[in-house]
Order: sequence, then structure tokens, then C-alpha cells
Amino acid sequence: MTESANTCAVHGLRARKREATRSAITSAARRFTVDHGLNGFTIEQLCADVGISRRTFFNYFPSKEDAIVGHLLDEFPADAMAAFTDGGHGEGVARGPQGLTTTLLRDLFELTVAMTDQLDFTREDVRALIEVMKVEPQLMIKMMGSAEAREHEFAHVITEREGLPPDDPTALLVAGLFGTLSRRASQKFFSGENALAYRDILASHLAQAQQFFAFPL
Repeated sequence: MTESANTCAVHGLRARKREATRSAITSAARRFTVDHGLNGFTIEQLCADVGISRRTFFNYFPSKEDAIVGHLLDEFPADAMAAFTDGGHGEGVARGPQGLTTTLLRDLFELTVAMTDQLDFTREDVRALIEVMKVEPQLMIKMMGSAEAREHEFAHVITEREGLPPDDPTALLVAGLFGTLSRRASQKFFSGENALAYRDILASHLAQAQQFFAFPL
């Protein structure tokens, strides 16, 4: 292996370790919040659970609230993300009139479902977190304020797949529309009366949106 390849491998390993640590912090922060409330645990207790120092925590997140919100890209399984990115490259990839791959919507669907499938939160956990947010205004504000930032993260993933420049308006539009549909699907999935799989709910929302946009201007 060349020196350049060795360097890339080391950087890749470090990046994966950072992502794993960041994801572990968020997972623990959400679990602690569900069990104890936002003010029912300290950063020191969170660090002890994850096995990191307080200094390390602040290398990743400026506050408990930010740790709970987390980082969108940590929630995507690596194999699903690789499949999504690879779908925009290679010979024979079909593209529509706007230059986007014709499989973009399908692949966004599969990526989002894969992300949901790997989450270890039960519906009861999510409902408990929602109840916490109702009595912790600062956490609700943080969650709401993160929506736009997370859409930009999602748009970045799309630009990388589609070979578009950063902050491309088309990618931002796709991320915004798909984000809205996936959030509404999540709301229905985690509701008390729901008995449907997340995949089926999101597929239904996408089908309805496709039908709506099929109308001429």
C-alpha cells in the first residue's frame, strides 16, 4: 500500500470513529432525556455513559440540546448511504429534463426507510421525547430551529450524488419537499392509533404528492 493510500485509510478510520462517537453521544442524550427529562441528568453523567471526557463532549456538541438534536448524517446506515451515492454515478444512469437522475426519488425513499429501520427508538420512546419537549421549551425551539439546517445537510447529500454545485437551489428544493413528506409520515407512524409500517406510510405520501404535481400549471 502506498503512503498516499495509507494516509487516506487513516483519515477514513478517524472519520468513522468520530461519526461513531458523535452518534453514541446523541443516542445516549436522547435516551437520558426520555428517562429523566432534559434537566434530570448532567453532561458528566452522559459522558460517563458514553465513555468519553467532558472535553471530548464539547468537541462534538456545544450543549445537551444540540446533542439531542444530533447530526443528520449519523442516522443513515453506511451501506444505505453508499448505495444512494452510487446511484448517481456510472454509465447508463438515466437523467430527466432537469438533469437529475430518474431514480432520485426512489433512492431517497429507500435511504429514508433504511434510516428509520436502524433507529432503536420505540414508538413509546418517541412519544416520551415529544412529551419532554412540551415541558422543555428550549428543546422544542432547538428541534424546530434545526429543521432548516438538517434540510441543508440532506441537500448536500443530494448534490454529491447528482454532481451539483454546493447549495444548488434544485437540491434544496428536493430536500425541502422530501423532508416535509417524511416528517408527516413520521408523525403518522408514531401516532398512537397507527398500525402501518413506516415504509407504507411514506410510500403513500409520495404517491399522493406525485399525483398532485402531475396536474399542469
